[in-house]
Amino acid sequence: MGEPAAAAAISVAAIPDRLDRNIATTGLMIAVAMQAADALIANVALPHIEADLGGGALMGAWVITAYLCATAVLAPLTGWLRRRYGARRLFPGAIGLFVAASLGCSLAPNAGLLILFRVLQGAGGGVMHPLSQAILLDIHPKERHGRMLALWGAAAMLGPVLGPVIGGAITDLASWRWVFAINLPLGALSVWCLRRARTRAEGDRDLSIDGIGIVMLILGVGALQLCLQHGIGRSWLKSPELIAEAAITVFAFAFLLLRARRTRFAVVRGAVFRDVNFATATFYNFMLSALLFVSVLFVPLLGEGPLGLPATLAGAMVVPRALLMMVMMLGMGQIINRVDMRILLASGWLLMAAGLAILSALQPERGIVWVLVGSTVQAAGAGMLYTPLSTLAFSTLPVELRTDAAGLFSLLRQLGYASGVAVMTAVLRLRVAAQLAHFAAARGGSHGPVSRSLANLATIHAYRDCFAMMSLTAVLVIPGIYLFRTVRRGPAAA
Repeated sequence: MGEPAAAAAISVAAIPDRLDRNIATTGLMIAVAMQAADALIANVALPHIEADLGGGALMGAWVITAYLCATAVLAPLTGWLRRRYGARRLFPGAIGLFVAASLGCSLAPNAGLLILFRVLQGAGGGVMHPLSQAILLDIHPKERHGRMLALWGAAAMLGPVLGPVIGGAITDLASWRWVFAINLPLGALSVWCLRRARTRAEGDRDLSIDGIGIVMLILGVGALQLCLQHGIGRSWLKSPELIAEAAITVFAFAFLLLRARRTRFAVVRGAVFRDVNFATATFYNFMLSALLFVSVLFVPLLGEGPLGLPATLAGAMVVPRALLMMVMMLGMGQIINRVDMRILLASGWLLMAAGLAILSALQPERGIVWVLVGSTVQAAGAGMLYTPLSTLAFSTLPVELRTDAAGLFSLLRQLGYASGVAVMTAVLRLRVAAQLAHFAAARGGSHGPVSRSLANLATIHAYRDCFAMMSLTAVLVIPGIYLFRTVRRGPAAA
């Protein structure tokens, strides 16, 4: 089960010239954008899916949840799968599964089969996302890693931005079934672009199967994802389902931790967390994902709810910030080799905190202005963080650990999304109740029905409280930046 440094499946030397390397990079960008888009592309088509297949809102929720859970489960398994099958077979295989499942979704005659194909689609996507990142680092020299990770991050951001727009247009012009079928030509193009990426010897293949570890990982990640998603706004003490999911999560991860400490025969390689840069970057990746995704969720809800904006305008407020983040990420890729990355990280977190502080000072009479300004500042800060974090995460890791690390990095990002939403949604509910009680007491302690204007005012103040807490969190995490060990880089190669 040897894993020498030559374990990199695809290397710079494996792709002979710059043109072929750029074509392969394009294929990787198509794959990651396609995978990221499918997490949200079906959202706008849900009413049509529910009308055609039945099942109501519960079925619609499972169409989204099934994909996300499968993605989260497969991401940390990617390293083991690569060692077992090799990147040259695994990546096209993952795209093939994703595309075949997409075709199944487009042809599904009932809700049950649609959810099953979404699980398979998520399984393929869960491998594609971290493996594309690892392969990108393999085919480019180290001095270009910052720039390439900036492009990769922009592609991952482009998918969720364009996904709902493309999904809505396809649904209106044709049918919701074509929302999934569009992945067929994109998947074929991605595989074609990577045809010149030739693998070299990967050392001894890991042909062992840690069946117990795989089962425990699936149980742990799946239960945690479901627990976080289903726990939003619900009382844990009154929900046997949530208690069971939490217990399964604790047991499964405790088992995996003990297994990793006592034997080398483990499906997840905890050795990646011995690298200080990776461990620190993973923490910041989790925190950034939590704070950012909560804002992406809260801003449209705030606009459409207590601020009274039209649904289209409330939803559209997220698009400019996403585009700004893409621009900032690409910009970081151009300067990352010339500036201390810790300076970029500190500046990014300060801008994140400032943007959230502006949102926490929102005034109802000019709500849209406060939201746009705060969101813009926060998005600029987030755009400064993604590329340095990804670059530092892999800067000091051995080559043979990259794919395992990419899978865990992807998992922690997704768990950050789910955890942030679960925690802050619960906090929001508590703050709405507290603000209603406060305003009622200030107006004489009336126990009659709450007026709409009073409810809106209390809700706005509750959102402000949440944004203030998030701003403080962004400030408190800044000192940890100095745990990073920076790596001196030469100028980027062509």
